[in-house]
Amino acid sequence: MNKNEQVNISIPKRAFDKLYLNNGGKNKLLARIDHNRIILQAKETKTEAQTQSLRWFMVPGLLAGFVALVNFFIQKTDYVKLSGANSISQITIYLAALFGFITFLIALLLLGRKQLVITSRLAKFRSITTLSIAFTLLDFSLTSYFFYFVDLAFHGVILDRYTSSALIAGFVGIASYLMMNAAQSIDFSTITTILIFTLVGGIFFSMINNKHEDWWQINFSYLGSNLSNNWWQFNLTLIFSAMIMLTLIDYIFSLIFQIPQFFNTQIKVLRLLLAATSIVFGLVGAFQNNRSIIWLHELHWWSANALVILVLILIIGLKWLLPNATREFLLTAYGFAGLLALSEILFQTVHYLSLTAFEIISFSLSFGLLILLMQNLNTLYIENAEIFTVEIK
Repeated sequence: MNKNEQVNISIPKRAFDKLYLNNGGKNKLLARIDHNRIILQAKETKTEAQTQSLRWFMVPGLLAGFVALVNFFIQKTDYVKLSGANSISQITIYLAALFGFITFLIALLLLGRKQLVITSRLAKFRSITTLSIAFTLLDFSLTSYFFYFVDLAFHGVILDRYTSSALIAGFVGIASYLMMNAAQSIDFSTITTILIFTLVGGIFFSMINNKHEDWWQINFSYLGSNLSNNWWQFNLTLIFSAMIMLTLIDYIFSLIFQIPQFFNTQIKVLRLLLAATSIVFGLVGAFQNNRSIIWLHELHWWSANALVILVLILIIGLKWLLPNATREFLLTAYGFAGLLALSEILFQTVHYLSLTAFEIISFSLSFGLLILLMQNLNTLYIENAEIFTVEIK
């Protein structure tokens, strides 16, 4: 075949309508080869791409720079420090979080809403709110760490208020543009990643900031008890992670239920069990482990036990709840159950594991199993989604 010869690709109209290309009625698409795949997407003109970049970078950046400059005039600050109170880093961090949240929310509503396939209005509202807050927290954390290292490199730098405002505008503009891109990239992997970052990052942050250095000699739950100085960080991490997990569940089952063969009793029960597990997981954080308030401690204890029971029900019922599950997945799930049982024996009978080690191992295995189950559901959808015949002429 001649290299300049054209090949026509034909796809069904119903498949084309599902692409959400927003191509303005044009029939020309951009096709690119990526790892032996052909990817079709809307063909943006150079002007459209530049307009989008200016809109999501320049507008938040200019507004942030203006706010910073007004602040410096009100505070009568002629020269601004890199770090500290009313500094470049402090103002950038707060404005990046504020404009990042607004940008992500608007971008998700305008650009990414069709990718967030959740059908229920209430669930969609909760998911959009949860994801906006989650990505804002990630934006806040990354910006904070960025300026921590910048301060180490340029410690003691002082700039005039106009230069400082321009720098703040640039940093906030970049952060807002990245948040816009994140809103356009919402899918299973993105939600799973933000869930892991939120949960693991929040727990480690609670560990690091805990003033009681020997907390690990007591138990893992100590981080969320009234004895810990930053108990609210740990408990809020559990609550918010549960909300992200609910979003992930709503997302994946909205996809699964698009396939008629999976709209059955087993899958519905599986969704209810997973949703109940997420809610109970959040309740573990909502009910503080406070032994001085008996009813609160009791509710925390019952929530923790209910979480274990629900995970065990999921493991035992997997073969019925997910009849299409592969043999490898079932063996892996039963392997997780075996490790949970082994850790129980090593703690209760052999007394090899400490209470803290037992809680961390059990929590990690349970969380890992839930993520693995979600991944399996996503793979199940991909493998059974509607397949269209493509003709090459």
